[in-house]
Amino acid sequence: MYRRSIVAKSRVVFGCALALTFAMTAAATGQGSSRHPAIATKLDETRMMRLAGDVRREANSQNDRGAVGDSMQLQHIQLLLQRPADSEAALSAFMERLQTPGNSDYHHWLTAEELGAKYGPSSEDIATVTAWLQMHGFQVNSVSPSGMRIDFSGTAGQVIDAFRTEIHHLEVRGERHFANMQEPAIPEALSPVVAGIASLNDFKPHAARTPITPMTAKGAPGRAFG
Repeated sequence: MYRRSIVAKSRVVFGCALALTFAMTAAATGQGSSRHPAIATKLDETRMMRLAGDVRREANSQNDRGAVGDSMQLQHIQLLLQRPADSEAALSAFMERLQTPGNSDYHHWLTAEELGAKYGPSSEDIATVTAWLQMHGFQVNSVSPSGMRIDFSGTAGQVIDAFRTEIHHLEVRGERHFANMQEPAIPEALSPVVAGIASLNDFKPHAARTPITPMTAKGAPGRAFG
């Protein structure tokens, strides 16, 4: 039960120059690939879906000590993105060639930027997700070089508004913590690109919802990039 009612919004996002501005910004910074966008429908916040598995097991009624204030600042929240199925398959095939002696791609290490440009989410998709976050008042700090994470900051009130989940104080084994109490929700239209969200709590380390594929850099086998 939310502390305040969330009015169903009939906003269909990005109907004008705002979307174009963000798309141009993403393209200018070289973030994401040039592939066809996976987000194929307009964002409609009356059609939301929950991100299963994005609630800590400690976030329960036994540990609950009440909601935090709407103005509480949350820094460096991580929105985890995902590749389209064809890109994931192509990356898996490349990783196999990378380890196969005699193949033309053998030990042809790629930087995170190169991996993002070739296999990552499209620049348009990253721009759409970024603009949606900014529409809800979040500050977008950065997009990872591979295009697989968006780092953003905002308030607990903005989290309620955008993700339909409350942040509560918790007491766990005598220690004070905070965490989201419901699975975060996103517009259904973003589901082809958004995999999950991290850092809505202060437990360490933050558990990722989905496994991160190992990425390799030129001259640095085994180095991981997100």
